[in-house]
Amino acid sequence: MSQEKIERWNEVTGNDAPQDKLTAFLDSSNDSYAILQLRRTDDTVMERFESMSSLHRQGKEPEFDHYEVVYTAPLPPYTDQNMMLEGLYEKFNIDHPYDFRGHSLSVSDIVALKTRGTVSYHFVDSIGFVELPNFMKPENYLKNAEMAMEDDYGMIDGVINNGKAPALEERTSVLEKLKEQPAVDTTRKTPHHPKEREME
Repeated sequence: MSQEKIERWNEVTGNDAPQDKLTAFLDSSNDSYAILQLRRTDDTVMERFESMSSLHRQGKEPEFDHYEVVYTAPLPPYTDQNMMLEGLYEKFNIDHPYDFRGHSLSVSDIVALKTRGTVSYHFVDSIGFVELPNFMKPENYLKNAEMAMEDDYGMIDGVINNGKAPALEERTSVLEKLKEQPAVDTTRKTPHHPKEREME
């Protein structure tokens, strides 16, 4: 399949990379929402489908780095945030959008809302939602975007994929410096005392 056809397929099916979805959501000037679900990694096995109280029993909190954005869309106007969140829960369980590729909205998922430029995060709990005021700080967004796209982790500097860091000057290792030193004679000689000879 040609690159053009892949891009067209992704455009039609909404199959963008999770990082692209996150960037689009955070950079959007319109009110919107995003569905975040746990990445399928060893780090998240004990967090999947777990309630907030279960996470707390494990000594954990929801961590931004463990999630990926699986869906974004414009946010319809609302007057009651709880009712709107419950409406999204119902929609992503009963009537999935055609381009949604995640699992049905479940406990441990997060709904992010962007309203008038402010983003809030809402953890799907056993009953209702729990707001996560410290879930993602603005600097995390940029760092995570860079970690996903940067060629060189030494260049996490606020500029996405600005290439490899300049080569550092060659440094000689301590071991090499020690090898270059002349060998020191460490054999111990008995001190010579002329007076002792005279006594013999």
